[in-house]
Amino acid sequence: MKKIITFLLIATGWLSAQQKMDLEACLTLAFENNYNLAIAEKQEDAARKGVLASYSGILPNVGFGSSAQRTTQGPNEYVAYGTTFITSDTTQYYYAAGISCNQNIFDGGKWWNNIRLAKSTAEGASINRNRGRQLVIVTVTEKFYNVLKAQELLKVYQKSLENSREQLNKTREMHRIGQVAKKDLFKAQVREGNDRLFVIQQQQAVETAVAELNLAMGISPQTAIEVYEEQYRAPEDVAGEKALAHALEQNTEYNALLANKQSAFLQYKIAKGDWFPDVSTRYTYYRGGRNIEKTYQEFDKWWNTELTLNVSIPLFNGFSRRTRVQQRYLDYKITEDRIAQKKIDIQNQVENLILMLNTYREMIEINELNIVSAKEDLRLAQEMYRLNSATLLEVLDAQVALTRAEGDLVTTKYNAKIAEAQLQYVMGIL
Repeated sequence: MKKIITFLLIATGWLSAQQKMDLEACLTLAFENNYNLAIAEKQEDAARKGVLASYSGILPNVGFGSSAQRTTQGPNEYVAYGTTFITSDTTQYYYAAGISCNQNIFDGGKWWNNIRLAKSTAEGASINRNRGRQLVIVTVTEKFYNVLKAQELLKVYQKSLENSREQLNKTREMHRIGQVAKKDLFKAQVREGNDRLFVIQQQQAVETAVAELNLAMGISPQTAIEVYEEQYRAPEDVAGEKALAHALEQNTEYNALLANKQSAFLQYKIAKGDWFPDVSTRYTYYRGGRNIEKTYQEFDKWWNTELTLNVSIPLFNGFSRRTRVQQRYLDYKITEDRIAQKKIDIQNQVENLILMLNTYREMIEINELNIVSAKEDLRLAQEMYRLNSATLLEVLDAQVALTRAEGDLVTTKYNAKIAEAQLQYVMGIL
């Protein structure tokens, strides 16, 4: 029995330890459970295999074939020199085997552009996989810091509730000995009730944030986890020009559009290839006869060869060729417009996020000073209230100011981390 209890205690402790997760653990779990990433990896693998298949347009097509033919003619009669002859049914056999080779010579450059298109498609699949990976990182990072923010705010409100209860107990005692009026007791009770309500609401906010993080990691929203960070690292200062250069070079959405532009241009070139003649050749070697042995014996006999040159010149196909070329060209120009628009969007995002980070850094410094000042104001207000030199309302206002300052600092710190992750996503360096 003792062994079973010990095992259960160890297992419970192990499960509890497993539920504590830092950002790296959250990302690892998200990568394992994200089906979109698994699909993107398979699509990239398929696209890379398509590069080898694209060489079929220029490599020879070689095949082997064999056939067996049986021909039967029923009874027949014919007249020759006034005499009627009657023949019985006859059956003939013919066997053949051979090798054929088809070779594309010229198709208007379509084979070459198809190879380039396959390589561009593979590159685009790799970019899409990287984009999906970075999207997982930025999403999980945002949800992770939202949980940390909610947890830290809960601690702030719990501390405020402790202070309110302590002040309520003091006020109740002072009212018992007649040192303060009953209205002060009511105010202290209201303050304690409001703080208790804030704690309840923040506990719900923590549960909601955890559920959203669980969904981002691909696990059940009801899974109980605890996230932590060993040490808060303030966002680093980033130069605007450097950030924009990184973004235009490594932003996955921008690079995906560039790959789409290359693919659209190659599809346009392939469509133009329909205006050129197709030139190909076919060589066939086969052998055979009425006996099957003639297909594999005495190779110096019963053989035939054919060499064919095919030239196909397109003349008219109901304007479909012309329309297809125009459509592909318009698709190519549309990708150029999207790239230009995306470049403006990236520049705007980088500028706004850098401005936001700079603002957050200043706000953190100001909020830290506000906390120091608010703590001193609360200490003085409590001391003066104890000496009947201040009202309870001043003490409660000082407590509210301290709670607000601590909450603002927590919110600002983790909003800054979220903005930093968003900037890194835009820069393509997550």
